[in-house]
Amino acid sequence: MLEFDLNINTLIIAVFGLVNIPLSIWIFIQNPKSWTNKLFSFLIITLTVYLVVNTELYVFKDYKVRFLLGSFIMGIGAIINLLVFLFLSTFPDPIIRVKKKVIIPIAIVTFLLFISTFFGLIIKGIIVNPDNSVTPETGILMPFFGLHTLVLIVAGFISLIKRRKAAEGIDKSRLNYIFFAFGALFFLVLVFNFILPVIFKNGFFVPFLPIYILMFLVIVSYTIVKHSLFGLSVLATQALTILLWVILFSNVIVVHDSTQRLINIVIFSASLISGILLIRSVITEVKQREKLRELNDKLKELDKQKDEFVSMAAHELRSPLTAIKGYVSMIIEGDTGDIPEKARQFLADAMAVTDRLVRLVNNMLDVSRIEEGRIVYQIEETSLIRAVQEIYYSFRVEAERKNLVIKLDTPNGLEDNVKVDPDRVREVISNFVSNAIKFTEKGRIDIIMSNPKPGFVKVEVVDTGPGISKEEQAKLFQKFYRAESTAGKTFGTGLGLYITKLLIEQFGGTIGLKSEVNKGSNFWFELPLVKRL
Repeated sequence: MLEFDLNINTLIIAVFGLVNIPLSIWIFIQNPKSWTNKLFSFLIITLTVYLVVNTELYVFKDYKVRFLLGSFIMGIGAIINLLVFLFLSTFPDPIIRVKKKVIIPIAIVTFLLFISTFFGLIIKGIIVNPDNSVTPETGILMPFFGLHTLVLIVAGFISLIKRRKAAEGIDKSRLNYIFFAFGALFFLVLVFNFILPVIFKNGFFVPFLPIYILMFLVIVSYTIVKHSLFGLSVLATQALTILLWVILFSNVIVVHDSTQRLINIVIFSASLISGILLIRSVITEVKQREKLRELNDKLKELDKQKDEFVSMAAHELRSPLTAIKGYVSMIIEGDTGDIPEKARQFLADAMAVTDRLVRLVNNMLDVSRIEEGRIVYQIEETSLIRAVQEIYYSFRVEAERKNLVIKLDTPNGLEDNVKVDPDRVREVISNFVSNAIKFTEKGRIDIIMSNPKPGFVKVEVVDTGPGISKEEQAKLFQKFYRAESTAGKTFGTGLGLYITKLLIEQFGGTIGLKSEVNKGSNFWFELPLVKRL
């Protein structure tokens, strides 16, 4: 059984070495001046050495050799602690952010710990268990070694966490993956390769170290491929292509049949050409993807600036518009004396336009507050029928003025108690009814309430207006979008339906519409009922 495990470990080490040694060299030469690249390259080499020595510990039978290898492992562990601390404190920056006055003492302590491992100060001996696992006998400096590990790893993760909070976009994603990869690796190593063997004298899990490091390699490799760290997507393609060329070229050399050799030469030549084209296409794709990522980040920043400008502009506009509305109202009401009827009509028109402007400004402010989570809702249990009735009666005169029939249908026994902000839900209903009246020239408007399924109440506003095409329906609840069929008829920015959607979803409901061109529209929303015990 042991021989099988050693074969598996040997295979893992072979794969690990073949992949990681070229990987570390490639990372280093990509940017030799970058400390992120340097530290990660050194860390890969050190982990590889650590893994090889740890595996050899179970191959040799001689006690002295085993003790020497075990001591060397502890020394390498101290160096890994230092490298991890520096890497976590630096990634992804090209320079080390840790001050020299901090690095120099830590480096001296790490060096002294490495040397002390060969004098029996950290482990003074080893115990070979019946299952061939090894348990160390702790020396006088083992607690100090544990403290060295704990302090450096925790300090490194604290530095990484701080930069995660401040990071945005792709840098935040990179830091998240690195945090998870290193966190998982050092949790497993700390528990199974330090705490259990050193404190509880149980070395059963020590041989599984290659598996932990392989898991770490998989996570970091995924990060490299997903986020193009160190430009390694190109390296992976080149490595696989070269490996394929070596295999095919070997087939050309070893085969003795001339016909088969000719076939192998043709295959090798074709793979050579296609491999070169593949590498070039991957390089091009990586560059394009990086450029697109940069442009996307810029667009996000511009979108953020645009939202901030809209919010600021709307806030600044509301005060003077409110003042204009107040002064015009005072003039119409006669506070400044009698005015001609024609002037009164002009002022009434100005008042209506000002009302629209105030509503638009309020809509822009509402969008900004809802999206940023700054709006405060007064959530309470309320009767939806009462809210619908208030909107119905407030708009009935306006509908009749346009010679439209407006009806309210609330069946007996309807369940309608919902937990919402009453003012905001009235705003939603008002928006639906107001739009129906604006865009319906003749016919009727029906406001219908129902319980379409247990636990929900539905409000529908059905009109006989011009209707909306299928293409426009898909975009209608988006910010700043207005249907082309109605865009020239009224003053607005297309924020009303977007706000209603945000509000209904905030209250746990759904919203939608059914419409056909020249056959009217049905705008609806559903809300969950208050659950009764």
